[in-house]
Amino acid sequence: MRGPKLRDDILISVCFTDAYAPDTAVPHIAATAEILKNNYRYWEILVVNETGYDTALEEALIKVPNVRYLSVVRGLDNSQRRVIAASEAIGDFVVITSVNEVNSFDIPAMIDKAQDHNAVVLGQRKAMVMAEPFIAILGRASGFQASTRDMQTITIPRTALNRLLNDANPVLALRFPPRDNSLTVLRRAPDVKGAASVHESTWVARTTSRSDLLLRMVTEAGPSLLSAVALFSAFMFVSAVLFAIYVVVIYLTKTDIAEGWTTLSLSISGMLAFLGAALFAICVTLRKAMEIIRGRTVDYLVAERSSVDLFESVSNALNVDTDGTEKHEDRQEAPAPTALVQKRSAGGAP
Repeated sequence: MRGPKLRDDILISVCFTDAYAPDTAVPHIAATAEILKNNYRYWEILVVNETGYDTALEEALIKVPNVRYLSVVRGLDNSQRRVIAASEAIGDFVVITSVNEVNSFDIPAMIDKAQDHNAVVLGQRKAMVMAEPFIAILGRASGFQASTRDMQTITIPRTALNRLLNDANPVLALRFPPRDNSLTVLRRAPDVKGAASVHESTWVARTTSRSDLLLRMVTEAGPSLLSAVALFSAFMFVSAVLFAIYVVVIYLTKTDIAEGWTTLSLSISGMLAFLGAALFAICVTLRKAMEIIRGRTVDYLVAERSSVDLFESVSNALNVDTDGTEKHEDRQEAPAPTALVQKRSAGGAP
């Protein structure tokens, strides 16, 4: 008896960046693999971890089908590992999630929603913290749709993923989508209420990661702050010049002026005009420098191990002749996903 028909028109990539302990992480990842196996023909799971972090975890995960284990340099936080996972994923739809949240969402439903609306689908919790107004204002200043309710699980179509990775700050773009009218972002509440959480990282690590995100948002808001300071500096310069003109007019038209008032006033206006001009020049120069250097990337990937056999399936689907004899009985009617065909043309197929 044949099982349910699997979707074979798209390739799915599911990424984990917070898998640490084998006893807790592997069962959740294996369960995700089973869900993908029962719904899709072409899929992969990426696990990004620090090099040499846990050999037992790597050996356990490599036994799960279609898993790619990526070792990266030490010292990266979870947000940076999300960027690496998204960069290495080859799927038409990329799901970035965490071990703590994967059981709370219906991954196939999120993918269907992302495909139907050609949109980024982001998980969102109901509760929010007192800092929500501050985070929202800071996000608006930095150009991102930031909220304390946003979760780490996100589903991104390939075209939108390319745009997010090319953003000046992909670390924030993959966590809080940019404020871009051409980018459709949909929120989705957890599908499973009260799913068990697996806190594999320490409180210090989670706090450090959140503080890093907050600091990145403040830094990303730098151009907006520089623009505000530049405008204030220009206003201060113009005001100082107008005050100097006023002092000269009073000096020429009045006779009962206090001794030393004209000299003191001109000195103050000259100093304020100089400070305003200097601050304006510094702010616009720094903003230009930030625009030039933003977006530069560094290669953090060290090694990769994989149990993926996708390309063997593609060779059958495309009726590839590997031994000099055409295998008509292995021919498949459905074409392979575009991402796999491009990967094969680039030399990825065995």
